[in-house]
Amino acid sequence: MSVQNSLFSRIFCCLISIGVSGASIAAPAQGGTLTVPIITQTFVEDFNPYSGAQGDLVTGTMFEPLWVLNTLKGEINWRLAESFKYSDDLRSITISLKDGLTWSDGQILDSEDLAFSLNLGKDDAKLDVTGQWGDGVFESVEVLDGLTVKVNFAAKDGTVDWHLPRLHVVPEHIWRDVDDKNTFANANPVGSGPITEVTQVKDNQIEICRNPSYYKASEGLPYLDCIKFRQYTDNSQIQAALINNEIDWGSNFISDIEKTYVAPDPDNHGFWYPANDLIHIYLNTRQLPFSELKFRQAFSMALDRPMIVDLAAYGYPTVETHVTGIGEFFKTFHNERVNQKFDYLAEYNPDKAMQLLDEAGFKDVDGDGFLENPDGTAIDFEIQVVNGWTDWVQTVQMVSEYLAEVGIRATTRTVDWSVYDSSLKEGTYDASINWSRTNGEDPIQAYRDYFYTSQQGRSWHTNHGVSSEAVDKLIDEYVAIDDQARRDEILAELMEFTATNLAFVPLFSNATWYQYNRTRIEGWPTEDDPFVQPVFYNPGTKLLVFERLYSK
Repeated sequence: MSVQNSLFSRIFCCLISIGVSGASIAAPAQGGTLTVPIITQTFVEDFNPYSGAQGDLVTGTMFEPLWVLNTLKGEINWRLAESFKYSDDLRSITISLKDGLTWSDGQILDSEDLAFSLNLGKDDAKLDVTGQWGDGVFESVEVLDGLTVKVNFAAKDGTVDWHLPRLHVVPEHIWRDVDDKNTFANANPVGSGPITEVTQVKDNQIEICRNPSYYKASEGLPYLDCIKFRQYTDNSQIQAALINNEIDWGSNFISDIEKTYVAPDPDNHGFWYPANDLIHIYLNTRQLPFSELKFRQAFSMALDRPMIVDLAAYGYPTVETHVTGIGEFFKTFHNERVNQKFDYLAEYNPDKAMQLLDEAGFKDVDGDGFLENPDGTAIDFEIQVVNGWTDWVQTVQMVSEYLAEVGIRATTRTVDWSVYDSSLKEGTYDASINWSRTNGEDPIQAYRDYFYTSQQGRSWHTNHGVSSEAVDKLIDEYVAIDDQARRDEILAELMEFTATNLAFVPLFSNATWYQYNRTRIEGWPTEDDPFVQPVFYNPGTKLLVFERLYSK
């Protein structure tokens, strides 16, 4: 079964390189340096993608991935590979490399390098960056010819292509003689990406420049000559550096950004905060009042989400308008039929909320202005949040205030991380604000994290009391097929299950923190040109952004 039937087939197109347009448009001239901040105490001369010492300096741009899953656009961006194909029985995947690839030292990059890199994780868990050996998915690797590698699976699996972009393809002729690949400094790196040549190493700055043997050089890529990584110890230093035009790309929270960053130079200073992971209030449905579905629905309809975002979260997150559990990050997977059926549950409607509570038997028995449970016991639950997470503390406080307006008594409980962690996993909380697995490769990962029975006790998001053997079977089926039509049907069923049971109340999607500076560099993704999720710390999206940037 071919790539056309895989995860991204819904919008997959033949356009291989993002941003390629008609021949009549002249490509930008080469030259210039991108300057980016890195929060660390000091830089070291270590360019090993496995060591974790300075991964953000080398992944993606020095060691290029096989492909990038551009979730925002629903596309595959081919890099070292030109295609992959699953076998009809989904027991293997065959990867075809592009012809003419070379390493930065001029040696050929071929299937032997790919097979070597894939096998590194077989016997060393620290080198298993895809996680597929450790999860028991990979069984063996075969070299079929100079450009083709086949990976055999232990069982049927149609999701391996989600994980392979994390693979570090390294040159066998350099790495095969390295005894300890985890601690190898790789001080003289040989890579495959657009920048590989280390020209400067200081405690507070590293510069890496153009690959002299880059396979896209004939296309004029990369446009920029170098990336300069500057060391900072905290976010406040980065904010000042952005404002003073010392760096070009920021990925951190900046308070009152319109005033502090944009206003001083609106022609050059900009930001875009697209939706990231979805934030919920998780409810313990094993106990009153959350065991009553109409209470959970009333809880959701009592909240003015736009006001919460504006006042508690500085207006930066994306308001959630659906209750299907996957958020705006996965908007290309939304099902309009399901959304239209359940969107009313995310609308601010306190009158309807009070009606639902009344229908379910929640009454103010003692006349104190707050409701009691149908059995007459008091409603007085806590919504927990980690102490010091200021915006979330403010969010929970506002949630409690909105609940009070419909007669529900709730209090904000700030806790230490250890309490937060254990209570979510063990299901001992009343209610708790937390994120979700809604910024990965596919929505099924979120639903597995929400509902898969074996995840209870292991995940923060599963032990809310709602699960189903039928849902487990749907999730198992999804990962064992690559029929996109059937996958869409399964997702629709899971969306409906989520909205019907409402085990968690969605609030908003976290912002992707991203600021850009046009003083020296152009080509940035923006709200008007959203060609990729602008995440610097993701190797693939960082690479796609860098490839579009050019000097003014």
